[in-house]
Amino acid sequence: MQFEQFDTQRHSSFKVAELIYEADTDTFDFFYRNKEKSAQVIEKLVLADVNTLNHQHIYVGTDEKNRVLGVAVIHHGTRPSFFEELKSIFKNMNLVDSFKYTMISILDGIFLSDLEDQDSYLAILAVDESFRGRGIGSFILENVVELIKDHGSKRAVLDVDIDNPDALRLYEKFGFKVFNKKILSFGGWKKGVLNMALNL
Repeated sequence: MQFEQFDTQRHSSFKVAELIYEADTDTFDFFYRNKEKSAQVIEKLVLADVNTLNHQHIYVGTDEKNRVLGVAVIHHGTRPSFFEELKSIFKNMNLVDSFKYTMISILDGIFLSDLEDQDSYLAILAVDESFRGRGIGSFILENVVELIKDHGSKRAVLDVDIDNPDALRLYEKFGFKVFNKKILSFGGWKKGVLNMALNL
């Protein structure tokens, strides 16, 4: 297996978009109803310019056939500003999808870790469902931590859904520690996130 920066010419952008969808299926399904529609929207941002899902922030785990088995989205330092994000969203999507994705960005803003200039942020780590249980997540996370160290960041920061104990165990195994918990609920909807960091 290889860990490398996503290449729009060699790797499937739609597959990457599907894996990003897998990282937050409930939220994407709430706004876009299903995986295919969500992945179509996400792919537009993957291929676009400045935004948090831009291809320049994406790394992939691939097999010998160049198939994308897992994905990591990494930001060094602070994320793009909300207004830069909005500009990219409205430039690359129709009006309805733009408004829906803006709502997702606002929700994310409530839960995401606060970052400092010398942090690197693992926004997404996802493994293809049919390849889980083979150590791919550990392989990608190990490479992410090395990449962040090589960048000279002081902390690796990530967020994990409270209802995802498998991911929590993986991050704890690598030494990430919870430094904050955020929970929001209204009506019958509830979401909780643990903010985690690894000091480097």
